Amino acid sequence: MINFDILNEDQDQEFHDHVESIVARRDPFDPAPINELRERFNAEIQRMELLAMQVQVQDEESCQLATTYTTQAKKLRQEIDKKHKDLKEPYLVYTRTLDGLRKQLSDRIQGLENTLNRKLLPYIQKKERERQELERKARAEAARLQAELDAKARAEADRIAEEARQKALSEQKTEEEAEEAAKAAVIMQTEPPRIVVYDMPPEVKVKTESGTADIKTEWAWEIIDFKALPDEAYQNRCDEVTKALAPYFNARVKAGVRNIPGVKIYQTTKLNTRTRR
Repeated sequence: MINFDILNEDQDQEFHDHVESIVARRDPFDPAPINELRERFNAEIQRMELLAMQVQVQDEESCQLATTYTTQAKKLRQEIDKKHKDLKEPYLVYTRTLDGLRKQLSDRIQGLENTLNRKLLPYIQKKERERQELERKARAEAARLQAELDAKARAEADRIAEEARQKALSEQKTEEEAEEAAKAAVIMQTEPPRIVVYDMPPEVKVKTESGTADIKTEWAWEIIDFKALPDEAYQNRCDEVTKALAPYFNARVKAGVRNIPGVKIYQTTKLNTRTRR
């Protein structure tokens, strides 16, 4: 029977010694030692992969062999995971401390930002409402002036058209010819009415040497009725929805529930392996 030699005592001790030596001289920012470690065992693991691919479980002997291989592989994976966790711990102690310090300071600064922003927002909103009111009034005044100009322009055009129409009729021209003369006179003697443009009030923005503060409008949403959501909302995010609901369904099934609306509950079979210690 062929064993995975990487798991014998000599190889196992060599594995641990090699890892320890790399960690002892490792610069945490230098990936070379980790790459060296990977290459050190890559060939051996490739040999194990070939053995696993070649195994055909057809009788008791081959079943025993496959069981040996898979439990030895599992033991190796567990050893690697454990060693990985052990070797990372000194770095994690430092990074957790650093992360904790960063979070503590950042949270406090975020807190004072929130305090100041809560005070700034109402005032800037008030200034924005005032700006919008000024704009509304300016727009209304511009519309009023535009209407007056348009009315004067129409009246002038009507006067010119009527004079040209009457002149043509006095010259014994037909009504159709008089209408054409009226249209031509309007085109020749009138100008397009002036377009009234109102001044936009300046945007509300507080500028300082360190930065600016203003407000912006964004569209937001909140779910008020899950039952009313379209099917696409769930279908497009099926994996995420399933993962989010998994703890609830797992707890229900473990408690003995076998009927949940919309959920298929069934038994599956999987191989269970245990390694000898």
